[in-house]
Amino acid sequence: MAQLLPTRTAAARHRPDTHPTQDEPNHLTTPTSPARPHECTDHTGRNHSAQAYSSEIEHFAQRFRVLSFDLAGGGGSTREVRYQDEREYDLWNFQADTACHVLMELGIEDCYVLGSGFAAWSALHLAGKQARLHRLTVRGAIADSFLGAIDARTLHRALDKREHYYLRRVDWLKQQHGDDWRAVVDADTAFLRRLAQRGGYELPPGVLNAVRCPVLLTGSMQDDVLPGIADEYARLARLIPECSIYLARRSDHRYGDEHPLLWTAPGPFRALADLFLAKASV
Repeated sequence: MAQLLPTRTAAARHRPDTHPTQDEPNHLTTPTSPARPHECTDHTGRNHSAQAYSSEIEHFAQRFRVLSFDLAGGGGSTREVRYQDEREYDLWNFQADTACHVLMELGIEDCYVLGSGFAAWSALHLAGKQARLHRLTVRGAIADSFLGAIDARTLHRALDKREHYYLRRVDWLKQQHGDDWRAVVDADTAFLRRLAQRGGYELPPGVLNAVRCPVLLTGSMQDDVLPGIADEYARLARLIPECSIYLARRSDHRYGDEHPLLWTAPGPFRALADLFLAKASV
């Protein structure tokens, strides 16, 4: 998940800072440049670190101050994981709460939010109830390539594809997480398996109804880990008060991968996101 702040400069240096949040150290990547009026937070999930989204961070840092989080357990953060009961109950609500505390520590009162894949759940939790609980203003939210509700069978099938993905991405995952990359991604997979065994996950309708900012849902019709994405986005749009949808028929990715759209069709995604954010800032 990432927070963005508009800026007039294109300078974007990555300065890794560590901010203790809720007594738990978290790694925060923030491209630096002169003062800007708004932030954009980027939610990355746990399988990938903020480093994996460096191209997206660089793009949005031309107009925003971008904050991208490596939460405890992966990436550049500590491997000591606390509040395990809260994580097991609802990891993505917990991540949104943590992001809000980071924003408060930094003195940030308003932002835009971006999340892709599982991290889209965190982005919508933040834009919904968490922002209001922490008296933060979210001006717009982009949620890419996800399902608002995923059942056990669909989640298990998505996880079954991970091993093949790991074999093709060993060097990249090691670069993101370090020598213990396998333990990091296996811990994430084990957590999601437990979630699937409990029946899956659904964003609570109360969270979606509570979103008071414009929301953009993006994805690919040929994303094989997200069956029925068109019908699901239509359902979500009926629950989110101000919601727009963009679904690509295909991404034309050279390896045939269609997940997430943010990576498989970066040009169209960024152009659409820029238009959405410009409109949301008016």
